[in-house]
Amino acid sequence: MDAPRYEKYSTVPLFEGLKPEEIGALLDYSEEVNVEAGDVVIHEGEPPKDFYIVAEGTLDVIKTEGENPTVLARLSDLSSFGEIGVVSDQAHTASIVAVSRSRLRRFSIDRFRELLDHGDRTAFRMVLGLTKLLALRLTSSDKRRVS
Repeated sequence: MDAPRYEKYSTVPLFEGLKPEEIGALLDYSEEVNVEAGDVVIHEGEPPKDFYIVAEGTLDVIKTEGENPTVLARLSDLSSFGEIGVVSDQAHTASIVAVSRSRLRRFSIDRFRELLDHGDRTAFRMVLGLTKLLALRLTSSDKRRVS
């Protein structure tokens, strides 16, 4: 794996604590996807199939309640989304819509689960990064609710 590729993805929270060759191995299981402004990458209410890392670009997390869509968050370079599908089969709770032309890395959840079933150590270490990320999001959500 080349150094620039590693350097870019080494700051992704899902990859925290992984060695360069482990990040490279995980990236090899992904594919690059280009989306245009307005493209819906994940549809609210659909079952999880893939998770993504934003290589570059901007996307919005949009929740629809009734007829009023609400932007919950804006994602940009090296953000991840859809990764909760690795540990839960629950339908997506929001849509992800490209704000600008964006380049994503798409990971198949089924393929990732196969790695886990076969005892892939790197996949397990990434799940540890996922649990840390989810814990941070939960803590952040709790703080917003209290304040």
